[in-house]
Amino acid sequence: MTLGAALAAGRTGNLDLLRLMLAASVVISHAWPLALGPGTPEPLAGLTGHALGGWAVALFFFLSGLLITASAERRRAGQFWKARILRIFPGLGVALLVTLTLALASGSMPGLAEALTWFIRALTLVSIEHRLSGAFAANPYAGVVNGPLWSLFHEVAAYGVCFLFVALGGTRRPRAVLGVIAGAALSVSLAAYLPARAATFAPLFLAFAMGMAAHVWRDRLVLRPVMAVVALPLIVVLPWGLAVAVLAYACLSVALCAPERALSADLSYGVYIYGWPVAQTIVHLHPGLDPLALAATSLAATVPFAVFSWYAVERPALARRWARV
Repeated sequence: MTLGAALAAGRTGNLDLLRLMLAASVVISHAWPLALGPGTPEPLAGLTGHALGGWAVALFFFLSGLLITASAERRRAGQFWKARILRIFPGLGVALLVTLTLALASGSMPGLAEALTWFIRALTLVSIEHRLSGAFAANPYAGVVNGPLWSLFHEVAAYGVCFLFVALGGTRRPRAVLGVIAGAALSVSLAAYLPARAATFAPLFLAFAMGMAAHVWRDRLVLRPVMAVVALPLIVVLPWGLAVAVLAYACLSVALCAPERALSADLSYGVYIYGWPVAQTIVHLHPGLDPLALAATSLAATVPFAVFSWYAVERPALARRWARV
């Protein structure tokens, strides 16, 4: 079965499950530095050169490249951007208010100006400030209230590049797609010479660009789960871009060829944006938890927040016209 055939048949339920697993992986990965302090090696970091959370974020960007390119092809500009705004910002806005509440409960005492500045900077994604004065002060990872939000700026930036590329007809020119991937790969190799934000964006956009390519060549991309799983150990020795490609191909092959398990709720975004502040709160209330205990506890405690986010905020926003991917 090809990727195009799987998508055309509507076999996308397992992609929702895959995204939920990736969000959970980020929460699990962060339990190590949150329990033991900044710089603590996270799972898989020593074995593969990248932490579990790093691989999960790369796969998030790959899946976004695959799905957002399709959305950009079938929508006008206003429809496309309205859908993107409704998908990200209502849930983010409420999550920021909850994060602020949890930070205040931990003993943070920001002034009104600091709290408003923090909220506005985080909501606009222009320059997210992760710290609030006195928040989680006794925790090993003191002060940082919602670390994972950094990736949202890069996600929206990738949307912009993707929409422009589609609008210029790039998806109808295979050489142009290869050019985007080559340019992203070159940026990764030159990351040491780029400004900090561009250096962070480069590997994420490379994963996103490979998702764009998967959409363009979806009818030629044959999904072979056994071969994909056998090739997985190669990610340890391959360069970043190729390693992400192998991992993404394996995940797509398994997810789209396995019996479909449609979810009644899409909790992945909620798990991602609530996982960190919930874990920080648990460490504040129960200091001394080891990483495994924190991973399990914070993941279980994050689920109710994600359920609230989906049913009270995200789903109502997505129900509005043009809101779906």
